[in-house]
Parts: sequence; C-alpha cells; structure tokens
Amino acid sequence: MLLATLAGTPRYLAPVGGVVVHDADDPPPIPVGAIVLGVGVTAPDEVRSLVRLACLHAAAAVLIRQPRERGLAVDDLLPDEGMVVLGLPAGVSWQQVIAVLGTALQSPPHPKVRDLGGREVGDLFGMAGAISDLIGAHVTIEDRNSVVLAYSDHQGETDPIRVEVILGRRTPEPYWVFDEERGALRAIRESVRPVFLPPLDLPDGRVTRGRVAVAVRAGDEILGSIWGVVDKPLTTEKDDLLLDASRLVALHMLQLRAGADGARRLRTDLVATALTGGPEARSALDRLRLAGHSLIVVALTLNEPADGAYTAAAAHVTKLQRLAVSFQVHLAGTWADTAVALLDDTVYALVPSRREDTEVSLELTCRSFIGRGAEGAVVGIGRVVHEAAELELSRADADRALRVLGRRPPEPSSAPWADRVARACDIEVEALMMELRDLAASSKRGPFGAYARLLAYDETRDSTFMVETLRAWLDAHGDVMAASAATHVHQNTFRYRLKRMSEIGEFSLDDPAARFTLQLQLHLYPPVPATGRSSR
Repeated sequence: MLLATLAGTPRYLAPVGGVVVHDADDPPPIPVGAIVLGVGVTAPDEVRSLVRLACLHAAAAVLIRQPRERGLAVDDLLPDEGMVVLGLPAGVSWQQVIAVLGTALQSPPHPKVRDLGGREVGDLFGMAGAISDLIGAHVTIEDRNSVVLAYSDHQGETDPIRVEVILGRRTPEPYWVFDEERGALRAIRESVRPVFLPPLDLPDGRVTRGRVAVAVRAGDEILGSIWGVVDKPLTTEKDDLLLDASRLVALHMLQLRAGADGARRLRTDLVATALTGGPEARSALDRLRLAGHSLIVVALTLNEPADGAYTAAAAHVTKLQRLAVSFQVHLAGTWADTAVALLDDTVYALVPSRREDTEVSLELTCRSFIGRGAEGAVVGIGRVVHEAAELELSRADADRALRVLGRRPPEPSSAPWADRVARACDIEVEALMMELRDLAASSKRGPFGAYARLLAYDETRDSTFMVETLRAWLDAHGDVMAASAATHVHQNTFRYRLKRMSEIGEFSLDDPAARFTLQLQLHLYPPVPATGRSSR
C-alpha cells in the first residue's frame, strides 16, 4: 500500500474535509475532517505538537514521513483525544501523495456492492482486487483518458511502469506514446477480447513486464480499459473471466460517470457564473465554498492552434481536459478549496487568497506545474479581488496575460516555464501595446510622419539603415557613445547618421514629442526584416 498506519484506527466512512499542508511558521486553517500533511515534521516533539493541533481542529488524520528508526513510540503520537497517524514511506514524494489524495477526494461515491466470481466488491478498488485474484495479475482500471480509477494492491512487486502509473494516477505520456506507436491502443480498441502486449523496451534500460488489456465497453462506446501485469498470454478460461469482469466494470463506470459528469457540469456552471461577476456570482461562490474569500482568477490554455481535422481537434480537447484535472490536483496541494473548470478553450481556476504573498506563491506553483511537463500550456494570473462582482476584472486580467504569452515569439531558455507563466501586473505594458496594435490594424492605420519617411527611405535602399540608427539612439536615451558602441560604428559616423536621419525624417532630435512619437511607432509597427537587407 502507499501509506502505512502508524497509530490509531482509520474510520473509512468518515467524510474528509480536504488536504492541508502544515506550515509551522504560518499554520493554515484546518477544516474539520481534514488530512494534515506534516511536510518536514520529523522530530518526536514536532510530531506530537502537530497531532495535538490536528486533534484540536477535529482533523481526520495526520500524515508524516515514516520514521526510519524506532525512536518514535506509537503511544507518544496519541494525545488524550486520539488521532490516526499515517506514514509516508521513503521514495514517495509529497507531491505524489498530494496528487493521489486530491484525485481521490474529487471522485464521486462508489456504486453499490455487486458480485464478481462469488466475491463481494463494494467499489472499483474492490473490483480491481477481485479481478487480480481471478486472473492472477496486478490490475489497474483506467478511464478512456488513461486516468487510473482503481488498482489492486502490491504495485511495488511488478515493474517501474506500474509504480509510476499508480503514483501519478494516470499513464505517463511517454508510455502512452510508446503504446500508440506500436499499435497497442488501437488493438485494444478494436478487439472484443483481451489483448496480450509484450514488455516495453525503455530507453533507460529498466526492466518491464508484459500486459494483458481489455476495453471496457457500454454497447459501442469505450468507457475505459482494464490492465493486468503478466509475463505471458492468459489462458482461455482467464481471458473469459477478464472479459466478464469488463462488463461488470462497465456498469460501475457508467454510474461513476453519471455522478462525475453531473458534479463536473455543476462545478463548470458555478465557475462560469462566478466569473461573470453578475448578481448570481455571490450565490455561485457560496456553493463553491469560496464566498467571503479574496480570490484570484488563473487561466490556462494550450499555446497551439486546434487543427480543424476531427482527430486533431479531439486530441486538443482531450489534452485540455487532462490538463484541467492535473491543474486541479496540483493547485489543491496548497489551496484546498480551489475550483477549476474548463470553459471553451481555457481552463479557469478560482484560487482563494488568504495571505499577502498569495500572488507570488501562486506564480511559483504555476511555474512548477509548467515545469513538470505541461507541454504547450501557458498560464495567466489575474489580480486579487475582494468582491464577487470584481471577479470579471481578474478574469479579464488572466485572459489578457494569456493573449500576450500566446503572441510572444518562443525563446530558448533553461527554465521550462520561461515566457509561459505571467501575472497580469507584470505584462501590462505589453498588453496595452498589443491592444493598440490591434486597434490600429482594425482601423487600417499604419506608420505616419517622420517614422513613415524613415521606413520609406530604407525600403528604397533595401536596408534597415535609418530605423536601426533610430532604435539604437532611442534605446541609449540619446547617449551617442552608448548608441555607437551598440551599432559597432565610430561616434563621428553615428553623429553623421543622426544628422541624416533628422533631415530625412524632417524632425528635430531635441523635440521630446517627436522622440515619444517615434518610440511608440517603433513598438507598434516594427520593421519587417527582409532577406538581403543591410544596416549599412
């Protein structure tokens, strides 16, 4: 199992009030029934203090890093009130356990008990365990987006792929791509019976095992799949058992989907209503448990065109849906009440702001998300607002940041989040220039006055002589020494060029209004470089 019980007896039917990461220097609010994560809490006194705090707030459990030595007595972990203490084993990161808990808490209640091969199975996890016993293989049940819905125990006894699938609660993209390229996914979709898949040859040389997989169908629709770790094809008898199990899993998944789709639609409608900032926004925030909080709107989208072809468009939508789920889980690790919804082509998150540095920490969290493999995604962060009616302003900020990021030319950088995450307050000038450029284009305006004359002069000579001189001079704030050094020409030569530029443009170098007009037009109408043009 992923977690070990160090003390106490878990109450499996008790409602969970969320996941809270404990910060000793600035303790966050702990809702009733919350699971409190003691990140960095290792000393016995620190553990006992955290357990007492969790008891005081009626938390459901405390999760700490499992002690490697036996110096921490179980009895010492339990104050008078009693508390469940769970241990996180070595090798499992806090980010992974936050992802698992976040996904589990978003899942709807499981269907009622059904029977499989004479065994009682109360939910998909119970069903995965029953299937595992029937076919003698470690089993995962996934939806059609490769998100893990349930799995049997003892995943550590199989291979590294299964471990990563369980911890990440989805099939990592590299493995999914491998299976797509070798035709495995197509074979599963087209076959009515289980399909055996040979082991994958991983580039890093890690040893893997084979798989048996069967599609979970409801009529002609594929709801998901069941995967088992095997070394050779199953016998005909076990193939039949797995096929029968897939039909029963389909009933469970239909019930799960009905609940999940209803909850997702409701959350999407509530987020959309809140973002309008209209008279119903406060009511929507009440139902999202966000009323009374200062909020920040975060927007995420894919910085890539959605191809008109059906298959490409479907892949684009599927990728956005998966990003929405991943983004929800990632944000939930720090902001448990965050509401996330996919609206049209954009994922929006309503993030509660309880601290003065929320904007900064939120930007760091978004950068971390982008850096963990959200390929092609860009994130815009709006302002903090204190009233429901102001949410539309924060949304407009976030949308504006997305447009700016979407138009920036890609630049190579060692940081994967560079130019892909931005707060609206940091790109306000870029946004204003972009809006001015769009307004000028819609009005069919273009360069005028001195700037137009300099462009025309360069155009007739197939060069960028005048415009580059102008740019260097303005960037150096009129400092001839700095401008000449930037253009790699002698100061006297640069002074001559300035004189010619003033004569051709018909403006005075000492006129502040003329300088401002020229600098504004340089940003609005940058010259288009042409092959063969010279700056000489």
